[in-house]
Amino acid sequence: MKVNVTYFDTAMALIEIGSIRILTDPVFDDAGTTYNDGVIALEKTSSRAIDPSELGRIDAVLLSHDQHSDNLDMRGREFLAEVPQIFTTPEGAARLGARAIGLTPWQVTEISRDGVTLRVTAAPAQHGPDGTEELTGPVTGFLIDWDGRKASGPIYISGDTVPFAGTKEIVERAAPIGLALMHMGHVTPAPDAGIFFSLSAREAADYASNLKAEVMIPLHFDGWAHFDEAKPVATSILAQGEAAKRTRWLAPRESLSLEM
Repeated sequence: MKVNVTYFDTAMALIEIGSIRILTDPVFDDAGTTYNDGVIALEKTSSRAIDPSELGRIDAVLLSHDQHSDNLDMRGREFLAEVPQIFTTPEGAARLGARAIGLTPWQVTEISRDGVTLRVTAAPAQHGPDGTEELTGPVTGFLIDWDGRKASGPIYISGDTVPFAGTKEIVERAAPIGLALMHMGHVTPAPDAGIFFSLSAREAADYASNLKAEVMIPLHFDGWAHFDEAKPVATSILAQGEAAKRTRWLAPRESLSLEM
């Protein structure tokens, strides 16, 4: 199966598997837009990568969570009205309405088109250290698989997560992974807070190694004032050792094609 991944902005990527077109975490607002989502004041610093009208048909959105604007912003919410299927957390689905389907960890659903059926499995994710779940709210990752896959493993999208018991479970149940899309940024509420709500580049590299991922594409690494780890630092870390062999950085609107 030909798989094409196009990176746009933050955690938004277009994943094309055969004729099926899946978008992750839609963000379309302009640079300078600010949000108050409760935990952290957010400011978007990157320009909008694409207008929704340029995307064409989208068969489904995989939404890691709806409660933070760096994963679903104002224009992203408007865009969801045009999408036939939205897969997210049960809590997010309850807020987003009838076309949104909430998935609990390890629950499986399907997306079908033109004779191709993808199995989408909700993967555990935790948006901060143990004990912060009530503060940050529920999140989910995703695994995408299909019959006849030639790669060593499925596609994995981490969602906004940190290393925790659930990521160990994913390694045990899903490795090896053919393609891992890792949400990074090392998000923190304040420079001296000492707690983080997403992966650092080092954590992403170690996690991808444990997953035995053939290819890793970084997401959620740039474009917002609250991201604590600058891209040059992340780039340097992922250019070392084993991580360098699997990491593929994509610029906005740049694509990577794989045979899986």
